[in-house]
Amino acid sequence: MTLYLRHDVHAVAIGEDLALLDLARDAYLCLPDGAAALEPGVQAAIRPGAVADALQAGGLLGPGPPAAWPDLPPLPVRTLIHQPLSRAVSPRGLAAAVGVPADIRRARRGEGLVAWLALAEARRPLSRDAEAVAAAARQFWAVGAWLPVEGECLVRSAMLVAFLRRMGLSADWVFGVRLWPFAAHCWVQLGDLCLNDDVERLWPYTPLYRR
Repeated sequence: MTLYLRHDVHAVAIGEDLALLDLARDAYLCLPDGAAALEPGVQAAIRPGAVADALQAGGLLGPGPPAAWPDLPPLPVRTLIHQPLSRAVSPRGLAAAVGVPADIRRARRGEGLVAWLALAEARRPLSRDAEAVAAAARQFWAVGAWLPVEGECLVRSAMLVAFLRRMGLSADWVFGVRLWPFAAHCWVQLGDLCLNDDVERLWPYTPLYRR
């Protein structure tokens, strides 16, 4: 019988090991030699056995297949962070940037990673037009350093995601891990273009979750 991860638990095989992200518990996990338990070609499916028993004991398995498990993008091969802004930041861009600190304060008041991911939610459809997203990201690079918000990759990516949403745009917020030694990182990309990091910095990481 095939078993399934909870809808808010995401996994990826890295070599022979299995890396997981439990969104509800705001926790990364690693099962050495656990990669073979993933059913190839079946989203979130786990073969019965010792790994499945460990996942069950940890409360990581659900009652059935998740409704949707987002596909993982490949690592980006280009970045725009070193590209100059070709024109002045638009009034709409300035207005969007002014609203970002309030979005970050709201996320910080929430519980764990789920509160941050809510910054990507929108009440209306968002455009993923590559040219428009890249242009907006360049605008954010021009004004983001002046905003009264500090933080590491999670905060920096959340700021860009919130800015894009306020501009009616969206991109992929990607969470990746590396093992031995363990490290987690996140960034924003659209297709093969990274919007807020150097691609060389991302090479050690394997994408685990995309919002």
